[in-house]
Amino acid sequence: MVQLASAPALVVVDMQNGFCHKQGTFAKMGMQCEPTVIVPHINELRSAARAASIPIFFLRAGFNADYSDFRGGGDDKNPLQKMRGFIRGSWDADILDELTPEPDEPIFDKTRNSAFFGTPLEKTLKERGINHLILTGVGTDVCVETTARDAFQMDFDVTTISDATGSTNEPDHLAALHALRRFGGTASTAEVIEALRKR
Repeated sequence: MVQLASAPALVVVDMQNGFCHKQGTFAKMGMQCEPTVIVPHINELRSAARAASIPIFFLRAGFNADYSDFRGGGDDKNPLQKMRGFIRGSWDADILDELTPEPDEPIFDKTRNSAFFGTPLEKTLKERGINHLILTGVGTDVCVETTARDAFQMDFDVTTISDATGSTNEPDHLAALHALRRFGGTASTAEVIEALRKR
């Protein structure tokens, strides 16, 4: 049974064309995060969150056109740069059409794995009194896990949604979920929706 703190928020991590679309950068590199299952689950969670007046936040990776803000930027041998992936304002960096944020669902742009590095996310959450993050999105073993660990160290309760997160392969996804049991815990979409409906 999922126990939600007094002021939770739903966070959608990096559900972008570049990571998830079959024509995105990751697919071209043979590393696409498969969105088929998790997109419907994320939208179910969004609907439940909105019904419960729970705020929703989106995270989005993106870089300057010269990659000056990309860790490892300037290396023309980097495949991401070679393919001109995730340039801020490009289709590749956009959120998937199926998950287009509503006007009251703010997007935080980031240049590192953690949503808290170089962004106003922590300040925004604390100003709004948020004390529990419900994490969804990709990749479970990279940006989701890094964000979950950082949030936990900042004294947020954290629940990572096992069937609303994904990676480029199942073993890495499962390994990350196993590790994240120690950083707040994991739950299914159905379990969190039930908890939201009981609020």
